[in-house]
Amino acid sequence: MAIGLFVARFQPLHKGHERAIKKALKLYEKVIVVIGSANKSREEKNPFTAEERKLMLEAVFSKEINEGKIEVLVIEDKDSDEEWANEIINRVNFDEVYTASDWVAKAFEGKKSVKRFKPFKYETINGTNIRRLIKEGNEEWKKYVNRKVVEIIQKIAVKEFFSKLSP
Repeated sequence: MAIGLFVARFQPLHKGHERAIKKALKLYEKVIVVIGSANKSREEKNPFTAEERKLMLEAVFSKEINEGKIEVLVIEDKDSDEEWANEIINRVNFDEVYTASDWVAKAFEGKKSVKRFKPFKYETINGTNIRRLIKEGNEEWKKYVNRKVVEIIQKIAVKEFFSKLSP
């Protein structure tokens, strides 16, 4: 069997990502999970650090990571899509990109085999919607992410709150 590559920002890791990674684990002997935009955090579109996103993946997929079925790779954005894709290709061995993203598919076009899939309930289960719900204080966001991710996000929020308090 081949090695698959799955790329996302995981801002945050949600049930759509989780479902895609689980499907990829059935298709490939190993899945390289790439955390993209690692150099971006504490912005509206990228609120979580790369380390926090890695913690989310490790919490949800600890068994698969420990068994060597998932390897997590962290990568920063580059000046061009070509440079970004080439860095991934140079850093890790994989056979096929597994993606629902037009952008990711285009970045690897002509470089690696790409297997496309339709995202799961994308209308509601997507990072933009989840971040909006969190920002609004709407607890509905919790149904779109794994309970372990909810716990991590709540710990981050408390830590951020206390770090901004003046002495």
